Amino acid sequence: MQGLEEVVREEWGRLVALLLSQFRRLDLVEDALGDAVESASRTWPVDGAPDNPAAWLMTAARRRVLDRLRTEEVARRKLPLVRTDVVRHQEGARTMADTGSLVEDDVLRLVLMCAHPALAPESASALSLRLVLGVPTADIARLFLVPEPTMAARITRAKKRIVGAGIPFAVPDASVLPDRIDVVAQTAYLAFTAGYSPGTGPDLLRAAASGEAIRLVRVVLGLRPDEPALVALLALMLLQHSRRDAREHDGRLVLLADQDRSRWHHDEVAESTRLLAAPCLAGPITPLTASYVLQARIAAEHATAPSAADTRWDRIVGLYDLLLQVAPSPSARLARAVAVAEDRGAAAGLDALEGLEIPDSHRPAAVRAELLSRSGDVDAARAAYDQAIAACRNDVERAFLEERRAEL
Repeated sequence: MQGLEEVVREEWGRLVALLLSQFRRLDLVEDALGDAVESASRTWPVDGAPDNPAAWLMTAARRRVLDRLRTEEVARRKLPLVRTDVVRHQEGARTMADTGSLVEDDVLRLVLMCAHPALAPESASALSLRLVLGVPTADIARLFLVPEPTMAARITRAKKRIVGAGIPFAVPDASVLPDRIDVVAQTAYLAFTAGYSPGTGPDLLRAAASGEAIRLVRVVLGLRPDEPALVALLALMLLQHSRRDAREHDGRLVLLADQDRSRWHHDEVAESTRLLAAPCLAGPITPLTASYVLQARIAAEHATAPSAADTRWDRIVGLYDLLLQVAPSPSARLARAVAVAEDRGAAAGLDALEGLEIPDSHRPAAVRAELLSRSGDVDAARAAYDQAIAACRNDVERAFLEERRAEL
């Protein structure tokens, strides 16, 4: 049911945050919300969707949590994460109020909870994506370049660790941010990517999800002004996000070279340019910040070129060379191969692709197919397109690949 899927995708994180703020039980909250979604999938097609779908899910989930709590109370089972002592709660609130700079944003509060030192950074980011933003496990696995079962097991272990360690859903103050800023930044960037380039489903992009990731970064910047990693990351996100309205036309993918640049959000490009000139990026920066800066400068080369033909591909190749030194990854290597092909020709691009594989990704085969087609090797291009189409789980991208293959 498409309406339900949209509500879950857009409201999951907010509903989890609201339920957690009331019940403080991650295990109960996620199970209850999942039960509510399952119930909606059965009842809405028969009775019709409610006027306020999110409120319906919230009410149904709250009832399920309360039912579970009553059952546990009757069985006299210990509730390690439920804080029912009003005096203790008020004293804790006063103690935190004394510190000032409380984090009031529900989504950031959840991300900070997941970024607890008890969890490894990758597990923390994966759990945040699944729990806070409702990103499908398959898409998270693609972002981390691991098989889906591996990622599912990692997320499950992270949940058990939070419950087992008794990590509370508290209202943290800004003092925890310095130790958790890298995890928050990584989570926001992965969340943005999951919206900007969904690996599965019918949507070429989920602009609302990407916009929420940008909002999260702005919230953290409000608490930590001039944090280099966040300044660079916001610039990168805005540059990518600025092209959202031009990436699709009548349900079909539009390549960067063919996009109507008048539909780009040039105010966001201008803001990104100012961010990249920020003084905090002029001094020594961490490798993580450097990777964001380099990716942003690559995006800026595209965003500021008057036309596709005017793109300085030689500069872009040079920036990718630096990025691969700072933060090597298969995705960066793939993007560099595309840039090399644009700068030096298809044969050079194919050489740059040699031996590159990304688990569960159709993109290496898709790029190889395009470059083989440009080289005139139609049979090899057709075989590469077949490989890419078989691996592609995004409907719009798969339709585009099928069109390109048919054109051969």
